[in-house]
Amino acid sequence: MLTELHQIITKDGIPLEGLFFKPKRKSSVAALWVSGLTGRFSDRPEWTFSVANVLNNRNIAFAIFDHRGQGTINFLRRKLKNKTKKVLSGTTFERFEHSVYDIDAVIRFLRKKGYKKIFLLGHSTGANKIAYYIWKVGKRGVAGIGLLGPLSDIPILKKNLGRKYRLAIKWAKAMVKKGKRKTFMPPSFVGGAFWSAERFLSIAKEGSREDTFPYYNPRRKFYWARKIRVPVLVLIGGKEQYADRPVQEILEAFKKQISDKFFSGKIIKGADHGFTGKEKELARTIVNWIKNTK
Repeated sequence: MLTELHQIITKDGIPLEGLFFKPKRKSSVAALWVSGLTGRFSDRPEWTFSVANVLNNRNIAFAIFDHRGQGTINFLRRKLKNKTKKVLSGTTFERFEHSVYDIDAVIRFLRKKGYKKIFLLGHSTGANKIAYYIWKVGKRGVAGIGLLGPLSDIPILKKNLGRKYRLAIKWAKAMVKKGKRKTFMPPSFVGGAFWSAERFLSIAKEGSREDTFPYYNPRRKFYWARKIRVPVLVLIGGKEQYADRPVQEILEAFKKQISDKFFSGKIIKGADHGFTGKEKELARTIVNWIKNTK
């Protein structure tokens, strides 16, 4: 397994660092890991190397890169032409829709290396991002998508905030309307967490583009599912600590929304949200799915 450190630049000038794991034999198949919320490529090195090793041993290249939502609050240096500008970023200020640029940049990187069959693996909020990517961009250059730990944040936020949920949404809308989208949400509304008004609306408001998995409302459709023309793998941990209902019920909701022609799903027994200690089983499941796609 050959490991390389790279920096890539997104279409809008954001530099992103990450790792690329190259299998020993020549391959045309690669998998791209898209992390959730504050996730960074360097967060869990042993976990990452373990997953990469399983994929490389089956002749599948593996890439994991940072995204503009890395960390809680960050300054990223945007490079456009001959100018460099500091940009507020991190999960607190990330604009969900801009995740398309991050994913596109890594796909271009993999294409330049000769990989023609690219699978997107989105974990947690990364799953929301690749679902949105498919809706926005289509299947161009994508052989399949894996939704790993794809939960909705809305039921949990509603439970945690209680009666303050509606007040928080109303306050955030007012700030955005006034042009103050980067204003911090009052701690009393968000339990002391750091959220800009715009980011809070994106993650907490029903019907936002980030609200990709509204299984909490049986009358709602998964807006992106109608654009699915590639295989979809849904994996949920049996001990998913952030689930607001039985994980089997969540998996069934996905199955109802995605055509049988494209859907595959599994509950990984004993796995938590991060698939901690279950990385090899996770990777083997992904490999088997990739190898069985046409």
